[in-house]
Amino acid sequence: MHEIQRPWFGDGKSADVAGDPAAMGFRLRRGMGIVALILLPLGTAILALGPGGCSSSLVAAVGPNQDIELFSDFARSDSRTETLLDLLNRPVATPVRPESPYKVFVTDSTSFGRMKSYRTLVILGDLSGSRWGAETTRSLLGRDAHANFVAAGTGHVFVTDAWADGQTVLCIHAPDREAWEDYLARQGTKLLAQLDEKVIDGLGKTLFISGEQQDLAAGIAERHGYRIRVPREFFVEEHASNRFVRMKKILPGEPVLFLFIYYEKQRLENDDRRLATYCAAVRDTLANLYFGGDRVDSSRTRTRHVRFAGHEALEIYGLYQNDNPPMGGPFKIYCFHAGGRLYLIDLAVFNPPGKKLPQLRILEAIAETFELLPTEAERASGPS
Repeated sequence: MHEIQRPWFGDGKSADVAGDPAAMGFRLRRGMGIVALILLPLGTAILALGPGGCSSSLVAAVGPNQDIELFSDFARSDSRTETLLDLLNRPVATPVRPESPYKVFVTDSTSFGRMKSYRTLVILGDLSGSRWGAETTRSLLGRDAHANFVAAGTGHVFVTDAWADGQTVLCIHAPDREAWEDYLARQGTKLLAQLDEKVIDGLGKTLFISGEQQDLAAGIAERHGYRIRVPREFFVEEHASNRFVRMKKILPGEPVLFLFIYYEKQRLENDDRRLATYCAAVRDTLANLYFGGDRVDSSRTRTRHVRFAGHEALEIYGLYQNDNPPMGGPFKIYCFHAGGRLYLIDLAVFNPPGKKLPQLRILEAIAETFELLPTEAERASGPS
């Protein structure tokens, strides 16, 4: 994935400024989904377990999306446990300040019965033997698949919806310390990226359990030609004449989340170097019109090309700030062209005292429900 080289996030100092007291607390609801994740050697396999993968016979995964329950057959002091903890807890750069992507709780098999429906589980061990980790992985994969897995040596595989809808389980086969350290050096960054994708996918399965605003979403689809799911807890404002829709979640004691969608006539190509600057300027213009004059801090912004909603897109990830009221936080924009239009889908978080990455994952899960509807001409022409 190509990344445009731009300055990263300045000096790494916090850009948070205390503002709305309703946004100052940090609390995530339970019941949002668990992720089952298992690592296979020399590549990654993803398995959906249970009838049809996500089955109504399963409970919904529970627990904050940053929490990981690590079941290790090794001692806490074993270097394989230590290096995995270091990877999962290691702070990553964000536009605001470095932040650990996950919070890992080390436990053992005696706790599994009450934790089997948690959102993200990791099983670490020499999975070729007869200990708990090996037997559990064998039951997940099936005897033949498990035999092939461990025969290939150190590696990982993802399993989704193993014991709960929206769950990811990570099973890691690490029979040799030196081989495990070499594997992490080569695959660690990729592993974290895959884990994030699976957690976000799992959130998409559990985020709407408490309800969604289907009539409102249907109206947006009719007026704008795209579909996006709207969770029950989000307030929506729409300025149809300006092709602008914004949803936001503002609850006492919780982080404030924003997502907006805007489109206009296409003016530039995806590979035009001016696109990032243009989209940031469009965001600033919309902020002046609709949400108090937020501005993009270009010194803490990076761009890269990604896939979003089936389209080649430019991702802009950076920091927004506002002086009235004093506030700021991370934002991410997906910019892409379709049907002669430029689309901007913008995600933003305000959570000064707490973590930003778990909140961005929630917004990513909502954004991934975005879908362009066929035009009248496309409907009339039928399948090609």
